[in-house]
Amino acid sequence: MQKTKTLSFGDRIKNLYLKVFHKNLPYQTIVVLGTLLLVLINYVVLLQTTTWEVFWYSNVLIYNLFQIALTVLLSFFGGVAIAMVIYIFDQRIKAHESSLLSEVVALVFSLGATGCTVCGAILLPLLGIAASLTALPLGGLEIKVLSLALLLYSLYDLSSHVLGLCKITKEKLIRFEQGAIELNINRETLASLKPFAAILLFLVAVYSLPMIGKYYRIDFRRTASNSVALSQGVVTGSKEGKAGVDSQSILEQINPKEGYEINATYGDLGPRMLEIGVIDLEKFKQVYERSGQPLTKEQLQILTQGSDKKIRITKDNAYFLLNFFWAVGLANQTKILTEGEITKYGQDQLGYFASTGGWTLAKEDAMKYYAKYRLIPLTEEQEKLVEKVASNIYRPCCNNPTSFPDCNHGMALLAVLELMAANGASEDEMYEAAKYFNAFWFPQSYYDLAAYFKLKEGKDYSEVDAKRVLSKEFSSVSGWQRIKNQVQELLGEPAPSLQGGGCGV
Repeated sequence: MQKTKTLSFGDRIKNLYLKVFHKNLPYQTIVVLGTLLLVLINYVVLLQTTTWEVFWYSNVLIYNLFQIALTVLLSFFGGVAIAMVIYIFDQRIKAHESSLLSEVVALVFSLGATGCTVCGAILLPLLGIAASLTALPLGGLEIKVLSLALLLYSLYDLSSHVLGLCKITKEKLIRFEQGAIELNINRETLASLKPFAAILLFLVAVYSLPMIGKYYRIDFRRTASNSVALSQGVVTGSKEGKAGVDSQSILEQINPKEGYEINATYGDLGPRMLEIGVIDLEKFKQVYERSGQPLTKEQLQILTQGSDKKIRITKDNAYFLLNFFWAVGLANQTKILTEGEITKYGQDQLGYFASTGGWTLAKEDAMKYYAKYRLIPLTEEQEKLVEKVASNIYRPCCNNPTSFPDCNHGMALLAVLELMAANGASEDEMYEAAKYFNAFWFPQSYYDLAAYFKLKEGKDYSEVDAKRVLSKEFSSVSGWQRIKNQVQELLGEPAPSLQGGGCGV
C-alpha cells in the first residue's frame, strides 16, 4: 500500500499559502471579496430581526464582541474556502464533494446563529433548532464556534487535495466475506466518508444544545440593572437641531411629566402574583436595589397589599410597571399565549423566548406559570378585542406585534391591554394607552418618531393617530430604523441620545 505524504500543520499552511495565494492577486481578491460578502450577508440576516443599535444595547459587551469576532473569522475562512474551491475547479483537481458540503453546512449554521439574544435569529426556526437564541447555553456563540471548527476541518481536508497529499490507491483495506457477500472499501471511499462523519457529529452537537438544562445557560442580555435606569429621559445633545426641533419639547410630549393614566386599578394583582409564585418578592426587590432605584413604599404596597389607585405610568415607575406587567402577562390565562402566534414554532419552544425563559423573578421556572391563572378574567368578546388591537401594535426592539409577545415589552403591554379590556376600554383607548406606554419604555425610538411627525407633518405627538404610530410602518424595529435615518437627515445631525433599558429583568 502506498503511504500518504504527511506535513506538519505549520508546513501545510505555509505550502498552501505559497501555492494558492502568494503573489496571486486574483485569489487574494477572491478571499477579500468573499469575506466582505459573507460579513454583509450576516449583517443583512441580523437586520431581519433587529437593528445594529438594538443588538448592541440589548446584549452585554462580551457577547457582542464574541459575536462580531466569530462572524469575522467565519467570514474570512469562508472567503478562503471560496478561493480554494475556485482553485480546485480551475486546476481540475479531484476533490471529494463531501468536503464542499461541510463548508456549506458550516456557513449556513453560522448564519443561523447570527442574531440578538433578545430578538432571536431568523434562520434558527428554519433549521428546526429553537425559536430563540436564549434556548442555547451561550446564546448561539457555541454554534458559531462549532461552525468554525467544521469549516476549518473542511479547509484542512481540501488542502490535502490542493497540495497533492492524497495518494489514492486501489488497495482493499477491508474484505468481508460471508457466503456470496463481499464488501470492498478502498482508501478513496474512506476519505470521502470522513467529512460526512464530521457533518453528522456537528449536527448532533448543534441539535443537542437546546436540550441542555436552563440552569447551565448564561444570560447575555443587557438588563435595566446593568444598563442604567429605564427611561430616565436624559437628553444629551443640542436642545434645538438645525431643522428647528426643540428636543426638550419632544421629550415632554412622549414622556409627559404628569405621566399617562388608564381607567384601571392595580386591584389585588400584586398579592395574587406573590401567592402563586410568579413573582418572588425578595428577587423582585433585589433587582431594583441593584439598579439603583429600590422599590418605593407605594410599590411595595401594590405588591403586598394591592391598590385601588388608578394606574399611571411615569418616568419614575416605568421600570417597575414593565416587570410588574411582564409577570401579569406571563401568568394570565389567554388564548393568545396558548393558541396564538407565539406557538407557531411548537409548544416545546415556548420556554425559549426572552419573555418566558428570561423571566427569572419567579419562585420556580417561568413555564410553570405560563398562561395558567385567570388573573384578569376576560369574556370571549374582550379577548378578541385584545387580540385585534395587539396584532396592530409593534415595538422597536423587533418586528413582532404585541400578539406575539416574545420579549418583556410585548408581554407587559399585552397585560396592560388585557386589564384595560376587562375594565371596558374601547379600541381607541387601548391604542392611545399603548402609544404612551411604548414611549415610556422606548424613549429613544419614540423621540425619533415624534420628531419625524413634527418635521414632516407639523404634528405634536399627541396629535398623531395612535394606531398609525404603533403600526409596523413606524413602531417595528425596521420601521423605526427607517424613520431614524430620515430624522437624522432632516436634523442635519444625530438625534439626541436618551437612556433606556434592555429586554431583561
